[in-house]
Amino acid sequence: MAIAALVLAAGAARRFGSDKRLHPIDGQPMLAHTLALYREVLGDVAAVVRPDEPAVAAVAVAANCRVIEAADAALGMSRSLAAGVAAMRHTRGLLIGLADMPFVRPNTLRTLVAAMQSHPQRIVRPTHNRRPGNPVGFPPSHFDALTRLKGDAGARDILVGRTDVLAVPVDDVGVLRDVDQPSEI
Repeated sequence: MAIAALVLAAGAARRFGSDKRLHPIDGQPMLAHTLALYREVLGDVAAVVRPDEPAVAAVAVAANCRVIEAADAALGMSRSLAAGVAAMRHTRGLLIGLADMPFVRPNTLRTLVAAMQSHPQRIVRPTHNRRPGNPVGFPPSHFDALTRLKGDAGARDILVGRTDVLAVPVDDVGVLRDVDQPSEI
């Protein structure tokens, strides 16, 4: 069992004006760019998508990533997260990232994976200038709680007030930079 990456890519992207996952960055869809970052560091990478989006799933397949369909993704990010975690229970830990965060540096991902390996019972979260960011690493002891989340907050509810979250300072503003508007690319 190894640490794997789970990239949540089942959102509707309503604020962007078009499907931001397919919006090009340096000539490739944003999702492909994000997945390539994770593939550079981890051997097991999966993307969670909605079942009615073959173009998005095709991007993940082309990036040599597994595709996990979240049938109830319309109910919020928590349902995409639950579907992904349920399908990835075989791992020693999950580094959970977002499709609209393509600017995280590969070295940051390596740092987070190393922290997960050194602290296998802790939740690992990057910080930049003391601000918490993404992706977040979870050990298997939290998988059940991740599958029971509700709404659109993602794993945020699990992180609030915990003493077992290991903050990993990184010099990478990409851990804070998600893309909500085309002007943010």
